[in-house]
Amino acid sequence: MADVFRDGVFEGRTALVTGGGTGIGRATALQLARLGARVAVSGRRAEPLEETAALAQAAGVDVLAYPCDVRETGQVDALLDAVLEANGRVDILVNNAGGQFVSPAEAITYNGMRAVTRVNYEAVWYLTNQVANRSMIPNGYGKVVSVTMTPRRAMPGMSHSSAARAAVESMTRTLAVEWGRFGIRLSCVAPGIIHTEAWERYGLEPEQVARMIPAGVLGTPEQVADAIVFLASPAGDYVTGDTLVVDGGYDTTSPSMLLLGG
Repeated sequence: MADVFRDGVFEGRTALVTGGGTGIGRATALQLARLGARVAVSGRRAEPLEETAALAQAAGVDVLAYPCDVRETGQVDALLDAVLEANGRVDILVNNAGGQFVSPAEAITYNGMRAVTRVNYEAVWYLTNQVANRSMIPNGYGKVVSVTMTPRRAMPGMSHSSAARAAVESMTRTLAVEWGRFGIRLSCVAPGIIHTEAWERYGLEPEQVARMIPAGVLGTPEQVADAIVFLASPAGDYVTGDTLVVDGGYDTTSPSMLLLGG
């Protein structure tokens, strides 16, 4: 929770969180705002963004909502115009927007692959590049945290999203080297199975799935937000180019978990 971190740790900082209307994005935006950051959230649908802003207001802080489809470069440019006009700079970028569908690899069409890679990789590249050029490089400071996913060893049915998320992690490592001289730190957070409204649409039983996780429970959006906030805070200043896995040990498991009654 937010009380893990010092009050006001983000005072004077501005953050932009994509996919900020629900789940991990909402939890991250609220934590950053409670800790003193000026926060903007974006997402395709206005209503969830307004709900995030209302929750922030109820907590005594402000979050500005900007509807934007990050797949569309023109909308991203307009988003940054608005955020920079309102706040002057973007110090923290959280690339959280994403999406995919479950499908055997042989059944994924070209259009299906493109739809997933556009939102999970290309949009991340474009927004990160624009924020760096328009704010972080000129100001000599920036934190970029991109949300990917785990398990990282393999995820049947997710070959399209796995490839896109791996591309983001690889890009992050390279940009960390190239942009370190500008005072920019880039990292990824790879969540495991997080109990969100989006996850519930898969129709799985939480208790049954939790048996495959060493921690014994599904993760929460707030737990992932804690990891993102750590990397964005001064405590994460010497972390760059790496991926922090937040999955309760899920990436370490094997079918033998069932034999142990896990």
